Amino acid sequence: MNNRVTTIIAEVEKARKGIAVCAVLFLALTFLCFSFSERLLLVLVRLLGKKLVSYSPEEGFIALASLSLYCSFVLTLPAAGYLLWRRLILPRVPAWRPWAGPVIVVATALFACGMLLGYFVILPAGIGFLVGFETRDFRALISAKKFISFCGMMLIALGLSFEAPLLAFFLAKLGWLKPAFFRNRWRHAILICTVLAAVITPTPDVYNMSLMVMPLLGLYFVSFLVVQVVALGKGDAPAPENSE
Repeated sequence: MNNRVTTIIAEVEKARKGIAVCAVLFLALTFLCFSFSERLLLVLVRLLGKKLVSYSPEEGFIALASLSLYCSFVLTLPAAGYLLWRRLILPRVPAWRPWAGPVIVVATALFACGMLLGYFVILPAGIGFLVGFETRDFRALISAKKFISFCGMMLIALGLSFEAPLLAFFLAKLGWLKPAFFRNRWRHAILICTVLAAVITPTPDVYNMSLMVMPLLGLYFVSFLVVQVVALGKGDAPAPENSE
């Protein structure tokens, strides 16, 4: 019993140190990103094609600070992922130690793919739809703070969702995820992806929610293919179809 308590205390201590490292790195990167925040804002404003407005004296500062926080969060993720892999995964599955480098590279690449899809495809379509309601007598004035929140939430949500195939791969390697899970629950997946899209999408319109649903469903089926390949590699026989 004493050994278990000591182990738990040691795990908490390791986690505390890792969280502290991530927190310091996050703050340092936030200050660094703030020094480039105006240039970063121009990258987002290109999607809008018009100037942003500030509805209060402090909104400009808050908008740039929010943008810095979003960028710092993204830049901190590889370090946080490495600490998670080293402190949580490897002690339980030591055989995966040689995979550390490739896993971080693949996870970073997947996250970048999600953000690039959002920046070049989904955000332009969503912003174009919302701004398209302007008329000769009605002009939309876009709040800087809300615009950055809209873009930041969408891009980070897409980046994180693109980690699903990698997560599915390791769950399949552990034997916790089988192809039958995907085959028997695709209807549930449509409902869950729709609910997730509604929660993730900063705006309540159906159009932007639909834009978010499509990549989520695509990732579900990509994850299914990944699990199927892992199952075939392990020599698992395909599970029978559910007759219901």
